[in-house]
Amino acid sequence: MKLSCLLSTAYCRLVQKGGSMRKIFFIVFALFSAYCLLPAACSFAEIGSVTKGSGAIYFKAKGEKKWIVAEVDIEINEGDRIRTGTDGRMELLLQDGSKLSIGNNTEMEITRFLIDKDKRSGTIFLIKGKLRAIVAKFSGRTDMKVKTPTAVAGIKGTDFIVMNEGKANVLFGQEGAVAVKGKDKETVALLPNTMTENTQGHMPITPVKVEPNTPLADARKQLEAVTDVDASVEWQATGNLPIILARWNINYGHYLVDSGKYKEALEVFQIAADLTDVPEMGAESRIQRGSVFSRNLSLYPEALKEYQLILDKYPQLPQAENALFSIGIIYKDMGDREKAKSYLQKYLKQYPQGKHIYTVETLINELDKEEEKQ
Repeated sequence: MKLSCLLSTAYCRLVQKGGSMRKIFFIVFALFSAYCLLPAACSFAEIGSVTKGSGAIYFKAKGEKKWIVAEVDIEINEGDRIRTGTDGRMELLLQDGSKLSIGNNTEMEITRFLIDKDKRSGTIFLIKGKLRAIVAKFSGRTDMKVKTPTAVAGIKGTDFIVMNEGKANVLFGQEGAVAVKGKDKETVALLPNTMTENTQGHMPITPVKVEPNTPLADARKQLEAVTDVDASVEWQATGNLPIILARWNINYGHYLVDSGKYKEALEVFQIAADLTDVPEMGAESRIQRGSVFSRNLSLYPEALKEYQLILDKYPQLPQAENALFSIGIIYKDMGDREKAKSYLQKYLKQYPQGKHIYTVETLINELDKEEEKQ
């Protein structure tokens, strides 16, 4: 509650009860003194303001249900929320000089922010979207965090960009070190010119260097533009960012598989699946996870789940053919001839001209001969 509201409420209640003016003065003075002893009292709960904005930008005060159009110089207090539309961008300046640059299609809340001469703490909750945080250096103790639904980034005197898309998070280090963690307490250090990412239930991947003239460098450049109110932006290209990053993850996953890093590859393929709802990306990431589980790790039940998900969710896509074939092969390797034959026969029926047709026919003949011997 702001100081003016607190004192006004106290005054009205005392008058209603018939208190003397002298008594009212001393009580109100005591309230004022006590209020100013609170750590953030001298700011009257204001922790920053909107300094720039363009496009569709909105504001909702803590406890309110209605969004209003945000205006430059509007005060931001703890618990207030900011939201941007498809072409909206906004810049906030906090009390300590830190700058938050908010991209389009973003919703964010400054859950907590306290600062005094030797301590600074705060939590910025990125509910969804894109944020660049340029955190001012501070001589005292700092406990500042940017949280998403599935990750936490500890920050102090740093500059980094984070994009939350569904369950997945992608973070680029610009300056300083950012301690990033997922579900576990273990963190990874995001340094300048590197990228890390994670998805729900997984810790962030080992940071990757952002090389020039690569899809990662292009993605970072687009995120830098979309979180800069003054920069020109190609909105259509920005809308494709999750797909670009999902494709990068699939390619990077292949590299990890070739390097024998199967666990890391599984995580990267999962991030690709969670970054976008585009069916082709989802089906491809699942087929790759199934391949790692079956071919590299011999974890057949996990592989079957991935392949069955493709059949259930993406039956019309090309990956469904490989998934159906792979299920038949796995059941054969597991010694379940009945299920193997059932799925291989489904393959013959659904893909009479399929790329695995000769292998399937050969396997069915082998299974028939095995049955005859029994």
